[in-house]
Amino acid sequence: MSESYTFLSRVPHFEPAARDVPAPPLPARPDAPSGGRHAPRRGRHRPSPHSGASPRTTAAAQPETLPLPPRDVQRFTEQAFRLVLEVLDRRRNVRQLRPLVSPSLVDVVRTLALADSPGRRLGVATLVRVHLRAVDPGAFEAFGTYGRGPRVFVIAARVERASDTGWIVTSLVIG
Repeated sequence: MSESYTFLSRVPHFEPAARDVPAPPLPARPDAPSGGRHAPRRGRHRPSPHSGASPRTTAAAQPETLPLPPRDVQRFTEQAFRLVLEVLDRRRNVRQLRPLVSPSLVDVVRTLALADSPGRRLGVATLVRVHLRAVDPGAFEAFGTYGRGPRVFVIAARVERASDTGWIVTSLVIG
């Protein structure tokens, strides 16, 4: 019972062989001596009516500039991100987030902390950098990076001014 079967066949050729295809003619360059033919230069763009200059805008067309984030919201956001990462690593209790994040986010972070995350095996989460961008005078978009072992991940949130307690995180994305 030692019969051998071949179930594979060669892939059919769908493209013509390279020697069967004629090379495209090279365009003649007008600046070349005696009308010689040269290969076109790579990396150059074809000429177009656009000069490459940015269009000028009037001051009224530019959006109004929002204020730079105050130092207190920067510190608050860094603290909130660190606490969220410590809760996700199970180094802190989720109840410590209550004064910093909205109640619905406490439940979300609790669920994420209880889930078995494969990223947790990479090591402890360490906050690397945090940036803030003003959305309006009482709200900021926060985004940053954190590291786990050799990898870098992202974290983003919306921070809004709460009338009674200062600042609060109202939405959170962890990647």
